[in-house]
Amino acid sequence: MVAGPPNWARYMPTPAAAPPPPPPLWAAASADATKLRRSSIVNSYEFVGPTPRRHQQRTSWNHWQLRDVVLCPSARPELYSIYRCNVDKYDISKQQSTRVLHDLEFDPVSVAVGGDFVVVGGQRAELAVARLGDPAATTTVVRSGGSINNFVTLDRVPPPGPRRRRLQRDSAVFADDGVTSLNITSERDAPRLLVCNNDHTVRLMSLPDLGLVTELTFPTAVNYAAVSPDGARMCVVGDTNEVFLFNKRGDAFEKIAVLTASNDASFSCDWSQSSELFAVGSQDGCVTVWDVRSREKLAQLETCQHGRSRGACRNVKFSPSGSVDLLAFSEHTSFVSIVDARSFDKRQALRVDPGPRDGASSGIGAAAAADLVDLLTPDSPALSGYDMQITGLRFSPDSSALFVGLEESILEYTVDRIGRHSFSSLELI
Repeated sequence: MVAGPPNWARYMPTPAAAPPPPPPLWAAASADATKLRRSSIVNSYEFVGPTPRRHQQRTSWNHWQLRDVVLCPSARPELYSIYRCNVDKYDISKQQSTRVLHDLEFDPVSVAVGGDFVVVGGQRAELAVARLGDPAATTTVVRSGGSINNFVTLDRVPPPGPRRRRLQRDSAVFADDGVTSLNITSERDAPRLLVCNNDHTVRLMSLPDLGLVTELTFPTAVNYAAVSPDGARMCVVGDTNEVFLFNKRGDAFEKIAVLTASNDASFSCDWSQSSELFAVGSQDGCVTVWDVRSREKLAQLETCQHGRSRGACRNVKFSPSGSVDLLAFSEHTSFVSIVDARSFDKRQALRVDPGPRDGASSGIGAAAAADLVDLLTPDSPALSGYDMQITGLRFSPDSSALFVGLEESILEYTVDRIGRHSFSSLELI
């Protein structure tokens, strides 16, 4: 082919610009999700009072990724928590602390309380089981081949039959090279302990003898497991971005789906009180919510410090009762978010602080009307200052309060239940 003259182009007609192709559906969905995340960061809602009641109960975390050591297991006004090598019970009304288990021979990283049992998991597969009525009679078992017990929890499974009664429950998590998660269930009068381990297994064990009932094997270390309130399903997460979904009937499990959360390992999951929604919190600062009926993602939210190691999501919890419909999640340090679980488009962000140093914790923007979108800026002054290590997050069983564990204290935020019962039509549920 012969090349045209140097000025050839000036004599050629300019072609009309082709209209840009429409964006693919996935791009539109991604843009919508980004817009949702940014808009929901604006702290324009108050689901809880911004000033908490501060309980002088110290807590501690013994593994840097395991931050679920504060429990509110019953309607009684009491909290259980880990402090060093001890388990404490704190009476909220009397503001008094009692040591339930003391001077354990290992550093506990997870704790579960349910019925008459308290179970503690350690970093080398230790399990300490005791009865609350006689905590001195404690049995410690080290399971060979296991690893860290990242989390332990007592869960009650509704008995079979046409009349099923919803019961309160906790969830379970466990750690590296050891029992990753413990979850105690009760099938009528036969209590069960669900143990998630870093050896890629979830074990269902009987209590108090710790006999093996069922064992499930996974392709990764297991960090957390949660059984739905109706006892019919279980969600399991671990050191990959996979989410394993099971049907559960008594002591039997059937895997029904493997879903994808975000881009990193996950350390927490929980179910809504209806057993229809479940959420997963990941180390990259994403919280993903699914509808179990369609297995479609309903929302993917980001923590305030998303993109930073301190913005990792360590805890995610749905409000367990009433028409409150909230989803709370805590970060590695300093921030807790509370989201409207009906629409996932409204959020309140709280930054916790030591309290006595400069006053009570406050909602970001409550006083200065600061827009939390600024938190997306790496050098934002809102992210400067003293980081507070968060050790736990838990709603009270009646959803009237949200507890946030810190190293020096436990904060109690009052939930605006009346506001959550109100709608634009001024009708009350």
